Amino acid sequence: MTAIRRLLILAALLLPLPSLAHAQAPALTYEDRSGTITAGGTAQVVLPAWTGRHGCVVQNQSAGSLWVSETATAVAGPPSILIPAGQQFLCMSPASGQAYSIIGATTAQAFAARQW
Repeated sequence: MTAIRRLLILAALLLPLPSLAHAQAPALTYEDRSGTITAGGTAQVVLPAWTGRHGCVVQNQSAGSLWVSETATAVAGPPSILIPAGQQFLCMSPASGQAYSIIGATTAQAFAARQW
């Protein structure tokens, strides 16, 4: 019994392992879409429509609230998503390929945005 067990362990150690080289995910391209609100109270595109989007982040870097939406033009209230000052909005895989719009009350409100 012990000899068989040793033989099985030896055989397992000598068998080639499957290659993991094909398990790597393809490299992603990050696009910077940071900016500012160009006209307070008017929605603008922050992320254009892109069917290859894997994820995105929009961080509010201003003192006032921002609102973001990918289902319709952003409005300063529901159904848009609130991004309070200093906070961020994440879209994860599978991310919507729709355009995302953003709105803020004041011209020049800053935001950082990336998509990949």
